[in-house]
Amino acid sequence: MSAKDKLNGQLFPPIWRADFRSKAEFDSAAGQRAAAFAVLDWVDDRVLFSRHPFNYGAYCAACDAVTAMRVGWELGGGAGDGSVHPAWTETVVCAKCHLNSRMRAVVDFLKARVDLGAVEHAYVAEQTTPSFDVLRKMFPSLLGSEYLGPEYKSGETHLLVRGETRVRHEDLTDCSFGDAAFDLVVTQDVFEHVPDYRKAFAELVRILTAHGTLVFTIPFFSELADTRVRATVGTAGVTHLLPPEVHGNPVSSEGSLCFQNFGWDILDDLRAEGFADAFASLYWGPWQGHLGLPFFVFSATKAGR
Repeated sequence: MSAKDKLNGQLFPPIWRADFRSKAEFDSAAGQRAAAFAVLDWVDDRVLFSRHPFNYGAYCAACDAVTAMRVGWELGGGAGDGSVHPAWTETVVCAKCHLNSRMRAVVDFLKARVDLGAVEHAYVAEQTTPSFDVLRKMFPSLLGSEYLGPEYKSGETHLLVRGETRVRHEDLTDCSFGDAAFDLVVTQDVFEHVPDYRKAFAELVRILTAHGTLVFTIPFFSELADTRVRATVGTAGVTHLLPPEVHGNPVSSEGSLCFQNFGWDILDDLRAEGFADAFASLYWGPWQGHLGLPFFVFSATKAGR
């Protein structure tokens, strides 16, 4: 695509609906939100022509083009009101870059809400995914990693069985990087798999520069004030407080155990561990392949010196 053919998103409305810094803020807009959500839900329902996979055209912020978006039902399920929907964050996959809705929302957030000119060094906690390929085009010096297991040491690289690329291992609670190493850190659906996620927050504060930014997604439960712990790790191993919940893992066919379902107190935890500001940005926009509500991209900024 030539420069003159690039869209730069200018023909499409923003997908960012509102920012929230607490459950109280979110709840204070309950009346307005209910009316808006009723309209948005109606639009989403009209998109569901059937319970079979289908494609529709939408603008992709990662590709800067209108592309075919595939809506699938692989992870779909029923809601409390009896309706049935796809897992919206995990589907609506762009046929060109292969990013799903939440991954493309992160790219849009970075382009729309982060001063990219101030980002010299960036780190993303993944290395074997389509998202890494897209982000590397945005940040040529991007460093990526995967969590390969407790037997590995942060900073080591290992050759995966199925590929020829050496993959860097990093434990977000004990990174190998020096202080103030990055202006930007991105994680996507990672913290729910970290038993001591507060320690990970403190470690990311350490490796971020002054005014550095953390941008991330998590499976988020907007009805929860407090995070629900599903499992803990101790000297005796893993203790399950709720039935085990396992999510996909790009480097392991066994998947990754989910240790917590996050509620609004995650914003307090980010501030308690050293971030100066933290908020959740609500997004929706079928013109960019973002359906379903409420879904968020989270951001936290380290204080300046």
